[in-house]
Amino acid sequence: MGTLATVSTDEVRPHERTAFWTDLIWHKLGRLRSETFGDENFRGRMVLGEVGSVKMCRLSAARHRVLRTPDLIRQDDRGYLKLVVQLKGSTWFEQNGQKTLLSPGEWSIYDTMKAYSVSNTSPIEQLVLLVPREQVLTAGMKADDLMVQRYSARAGIGRLACDLMGAAFDEIPGSSPQSAAAVGEAITQLLRHSLLERSGVPTDLSHREALRDRIKAYIDRNLRDPGLSIDQIADALHCGKRNLHKVFSHDGTTLSDFIWRLRLERCRDDLAAPACAWKSITEIAFSWGFNSSTHFSKAFKEAFGVPPRAYRLTAGKGEHQRPRDRRDASFTSSVASVLRGIDLPDEYRAS
Repeated sequence: MGTLATVSTDEVRPHERTAFWTDLIWHKLGRLRSETFGDENFRGRMVLGEVGSVKMCRLSAARHRVLRTPDLIRQDDRGYLKLVVQLKGSTWFEQNGQKTLLSPGEWSIYDTMKAYSVSNTSPIEQLVLLVPREQVLTAGMKADDLMVQRYSARAGIGRLACDLMGAAFDEIPGSSPQSAAAVGEAITQLLRHSLLERSGVPTDLSHREALRDRIKAYIDRNLRDPGLSIDQIADALHCGKRNLHKVFSHDGTTLSDFIWRLRLERCRDDLAAPACAWKSITEIAFSWGFNSSTHFSKAFKEAFGVPPRAYRLTAGKGEHQRPRDRRDASFTSSVASVLRGIDLPDEYRAS
């Protein structure tokens, strides 16, 4: 089983925290020189784990700066790419003449074989990954043009990659070596596709992600229509039904299940909304495309663990927490679906 290790400056006396953090950065995130701007109240925390060949760390800390210099590179030349997903705060990254500011909802990548600096001028939280460069970079990429750039964690393949990274980190404690290796492979493949997409190289995955965004936008606009169907979506988007199903098969769900799940979530939101308090449960259900109150009640209880009437009575009182998406429960077993259908020409495979 995988494990997560937590280390924090809370483990030492306040006057020892800066030295403790400096040593921690040095040993856990590669040979780096760190500075805490003389902050006597500095606090930092790392939660560390691995998925296959990918090293992961959720880092939260007060303002600090790290440097990777040529002399430090000579001491540690393992050749990783370092990827940072910004969760809180803002961070300046600088390498090879490039400088960018990363904000929450964005990610960037840089090469540990070249000098760089990372400046956190306020408290931050990040998900940091060390990925073997040979598993990501391909002959079709201009690597220098891809480093220290801002990538979105909320759209396109970047969103898929960051969603997988976050879920993978949470699943580490329950993962076997085999499933962890599959997750690590999925992360590197999605990362490679994100960089290929930025390079202007079309891939099957980028086409599929674009189609999925179009499908979701159409469903969102027409969710209240009780006649919304796969045939209707296929006609509207001029797309074969087989392709519609294929897009959602990679999410471990079906298109029909996605529509009904979204309708249930909208109903749940309305049941908890004061503005909808005057509406009956049946009215709310029918307004979101259901045509049977019995079917709605059964589906709602199956999805959220409580009947809609009971949920409405306790909504906002903390008695019923939002359950985890059912896909999370089978996350590690469905990782292979991320890899299906990713077919690149030989010249774009890892070299």
